Amino acid sequence: MFLRKIEISGFKSFAKKTVLDFSKAGVLSGGKKLGITAIVGPNGSGKSNIADALKWALGEQSMKTLRGKKSEDIIFAGSGKKSQLGSAQVSIYLDNSSKKIPIDYEDLVITRKIYRSGESEYLINGSRVRLLDIVDMLAKAGIGQRSYCIINQGMADHALNATPVERRVIIEEAAGVKEHQIKKERSERKLRSTKINIERVKGLLTEIEPHLNMLRRQSQKAEKGDEYRQNLNQKQNELFGFLWGNIQKEKEQSSGIKDDFSKKIMINQREIDEIQDKLSKESGNKASHQEEIRKLEDEERKINYASNDLERRLIIEQGKLELEKERQKEIKLIEIIPVDASFIKTRLDDLQKRQNQLVEKLSLLKNLGGLEELKEYAKKISIDLSELHQGVIKGKIEKKKQEDKIQKIHQEGQARLDAMQLEIEKIRKERDKVELQRKEIRGKINDLIKKDQEDRRETIRLEDELRRKQFETEKVKDQFNDYKLEFAKLEVREEDLQIRIEKEMKVSPEKIKKTDAHVDVNKWEHDIERLKFQLEQVGAIDETILQEYQETQERYDFLKKESEDLEDAIKSLRKVIKEMEHNIKGNFEETFKQINEKFSEYFKIIFGGGKSELVRVETRRRNNNKETEEEENGEVSDLEEEEIDEDDIQTGIEINACPPGKKIANLGMLSGGERTLTSIALLFAIISHNPPPFAILDEVEASLDEANSQRFGKILRQLSNKTQFVLVTHNRQTMKEASVLYGVSMNDDGISQLLSVHLDQVGEEGEINK
Repeated sequence: MFLRKIEISGFKSFAKKTVLDFSKAGVLSGGKKLGITAIVGPNGSGKSNIADALKWALGEQSMKTLRGKKSEDIIFAGSGKKSQLGSAQVSIYLDNSSKKIPIDYEDLVITRKIYRSGESEYLINGSRVRLLDIVDMLAKAGIGQRSYCIINQGMADHALNATPVERRVIIEEAAGVKEHQIKKERSERKLRSTKINIERVKGLLTEIEPHLNMLRRQSQKAEKGDEYRQNLNQKQNELFGFLWGNIQKEKEQSSGIKDDFSKKIMINQREIDEIQDKLSKESGNKASHQEEIRKLEDEERKINYASNDLERRLIIEQGKLELEKERQKEIKLIEIIPVDASFIKTRLDDLQKRQNQLVEKLSLLKNLGGLEELKEYAKKISIDLSELHQGVIKGKIEKKKQEDKIQKIHQEGQARLDAMQLEIEKIRKERDKVELQRKEIRGKINDLIKKDQEDRRETIRLEDELRRKQFETEKVKDQFNDYKLEFAKLEVREEDLQIRIEKEMKVSPEKIKKTDAHVDVNKWEHDIERLKFQLEQVGAIDETILQEYQETQERYDFLKKESEDLEDAIKSLRKVIKEMEHNIKGNFEETFKQINEKFSEYFKIIFGGGKSELVRVETRRRNNNKETEEEENGEVSDLEEEEIDEDDIQTGIEINACPPGKKIANLGMLSGGERTLTSIALLFAIISHNPPPFAILDEVEASLDEANSQRFGKILRQLSNKTQFVLVTHNRQTMKEASVLYGVSMNDDGISQLLSVHLDQVGEEGEINK
């Protein structure tokens, strides 16, 4: 089993969906290296947020552990360039092909999502589940937010700062006895509850037994009192018949009035339902209008963007046109040639050449016929020399451009102006077309707004009518409830009378003869009580006494059996507790021995020698109430003279660590770096004993120097054969051990970004081969 990838969206600084794929970190097969992935980046870039995201997805509930104060702190809060998000989601993809988690899926996806309102949900492969389901499932694979598969900043030093008892809990977690501890704790709770129940049962038996003896004696008495019973039966018939008849008459009158109010309420309720249906329809229309307005406004915005773009293009083209016109105006007919050293040298070389040609021609002249031609040639040389002299003085030579060249320049400029004018006309037509579309959409929006306002007025009218109808209905309901109350009182009187008749006469009220003759109720009640008393005096036993005796005897027998069952349950629970303690002790002893050996081994590797061991110590459980009372009275108890209960003794674990060349009496004498190294040695010892499928280490080696970092990497390579490691680090030596590097950076928008490099792709010169 291994961690395939993590998907983070909206969690803390990871506003955009970010995927960390660990499947390329090593050869993922049985018995082979699972690989090491390193996550690097500058401080504050969001590296540790990845470890927080994994811990949160595994069910972490403490915001303090996640470096927040309230649940919405883990949702991206926004920045100057991006608004805040409404939810955060983290999904963990696990390869379960080894069936380490006993479910049917080979690929397991655990997702946790939270909304800014505070609502959250958990999913396994897309199906919603409870947090308890995820915790129980991951515990079977040795994964959980409290396990050592995620070591955040500061957690590595926790084992050294913990109390001996807390260190024992850490070893027990590594021993995998959590399941036995849960069963033991449940059995102990059941045992305490069973002891309380058996004490209650014994108390009830003690309470019932005297009453049962009394009922047993009375049930043996069976004297008859026929005369008193006949007179009592006659008086009861006359009294109950009179009372029952009066109640039935009052019920009939009250029922008629109640029915009238009920009909009126039904009519009003039907009208209210009709109004509510209309309101519901209006609400639907309103939502439909709002949605249509929203869509039209979105379309209007798009058209505005297009219109603005066309306007911008039009302005640009018009500017170009004006610039081209200015350029056409500035075209000069005279070409100005700057006179510099290069120009002078070229012209002098030319004049020298021409002068030499003139001299050569003079030397070859045989008659005077060619003299005029040579004079003209010499005159041109003189003119060019004079022109060069003036140019040297002015620093430039003005020369008239050729007519055909000027005409060509004007033609080219006019062509550009025509093209620009056509483009401007095209953009104007597009702009007018877009503006027409915008006006049409705005007209539709205004029509819908007007319709929505009319619907709102209709809704207000219906709501006013609804409130009026509801007020009338409530008023009728109050009157109806008053009569219901009166009717209920009659029913209570009827029920009480019925119970009394059935209890005293053992017949239903319908079988009693009703009489219209007036009965003095007080006198008849007095006579009935007198006759009852006389029956008691002659020793008559009511049948209810016999029934009570039978019920009490059955209850006594039931409680007696319950007491025996509870005794058996106590024996069974004690047996279970003893068995769990045996399993816990056996697993703990073996785990303690192996972790102690590995701790000593890794300590020597990391420190290059030295001595370390885990030592079991016995500590007394603190009784805070008692200690507080003694402190207030100014008393201090002497532990040597006190009698200590065995239940007050707890077994803890102390850590003895002595680097080479030092004498260390306790952990407080270790330096900060030595404490870190000792913590790492213990952490690796725990991981090596019970290797989790994966482990996230968040800058646990931050304070190590290069030599210790190399030792740290050596152990990391050994453990990576059984555990997949993901390290958040700044350490270069740790980065060398990784197969894949993920770089985390943060731009000025406050969002963390990811860059991954597979080290197999890096060439000898540091280049990345794709």
